[in-house]
Amino acid sequence: MEAGKTRYKIAIIAPTCFYYQAPLYRLLDAHPQLELKVYFCSDEALTGKDVTKKFNTNSQWGVEDNVISGYDSEFLKNYSPNPSYLKWPVGLINFGIWGKIKRERPDLVVLMSWMNPTWWTAILACSLYKIPFLYLTDQNIQVEASKPKWLYWTKRILLGLGLFRITSGFLCAGTSNMELYEFYGVPNSKLVPFAYSWGYQTLVDSAPKYKAIRAQIRSELGISEDQCVFLYCGRLSQEKNPVQLLEAYHHVKSPRKSLIIIGDGNLRQQMEEFAAVNNVESLQFLGFQDRTSIPKFYAMADALVLPSQKETWGMVVNEAMCFSLPVIVSDQVGAGKDLVNDDYNGFQFPDGDLHELSASLNRFLGKSEQERVEMGAISLEMITNWNKRDLAST
Repeated sequence: MEAGKTRYKIAIIAPTCFYYQAPLYRLLDAHPQLELKVYFCSDEALTGKDVTKKFNTNSQWGVEDNVISGYDSEFLKNYSPNPSYLKWPVGLINFGIWGKIKRERPDLVVLMSWMNPTWWTAILACSLYKIPFLYLTDQNIQVEASKPKWLYWTKRILLGLGLFRITSGFLCAGTSNMELYEFYGVPNSKLVPFAYSWGYQTLVDSAPKYKAIRAQIRSELGISEDQCVFLYCGRLSQEKNPVQLLEAYHHVKSPRKSLIIIGDGNLRQQMEEFAAVNNVESLQFLGFQDRTSIPKFYAMADALVLPSQKETWGMVVNEAMCFSLPVIVSDQVGAGKDLVNDDYNGFQFPDGDLHELSASLNRFLGKSEQERVEMGAISLEMITNWNKRDLAST
């Protein structure tokens, strides 16, 4: 960047307006040395179309009025014949980004993917007009180990020896994200710890209000105070592995157990049939819940479980920890390396290992109430420190 300049023009190109990134954009926009413009490739998160695709429901996130306020943004026209940020490789074709970069000449461009024509167009424009660009993603290293060798070498050439060589830097969401870039040969000098999301203090501040009515929430759901409630919150889809969670929970023999499943998706019928055939006890499917309803479920639960086969980060982990919840995650969850310490504030188990998942549930059930409270307190401390870390000096 130009030495001595007092304000820098920053362009962020984002797939859509994710609710968990809006506070980050506001914070950057308020910085006296930054002039921020966010270009959205899709309005799906604003209209709720992504909810329909992910969760098989007509509901919306419930925070649409707040996701594009407080910072300068613009929606780019998508020329894709099958438009969606959820579709690869041609779900996003926003050719207009070339003109935006050419006319506005930002000092820096931040990209959030390399998987669609929009990103390729932006890279070419940055290269032509000699504008540095950074990557801000939550992709993690875990999934790379399971990929076939031909795909590894293809990515090694295209990313490691190609794209990543011309990228000016990488804003790393966490340890697993940083290890991904290291895996493809990115030098440490290009790796910068940064925030992929922001704004958890709001959840931390709201937690006491919801915890004060914990008994009421449980009563409305027919759950007694002495029951240990495991909470799953997410899509009911293959990559999240909720079927295995249901099987593992069924193997847990305890009269005090309870499982609440928040979310919907194409596996719901299969899961409900399994529960009916096997007479799974103390189980409730509560479907998709919007953002205004989610906090009460965090407040009434005893632990969050995220058994994903593939999970770049797992924002529900951050959110649950704001409510002092211990967390049980598979080793494929990107947040695990930074936010879950085994038998300290939760448990990690090998992806796909039904026995170990059941064992983790049993281990938590075997904890005393005081031990669970202590684990939850550690979760809250960790997420508080993580939030302070996100943008501290970068």
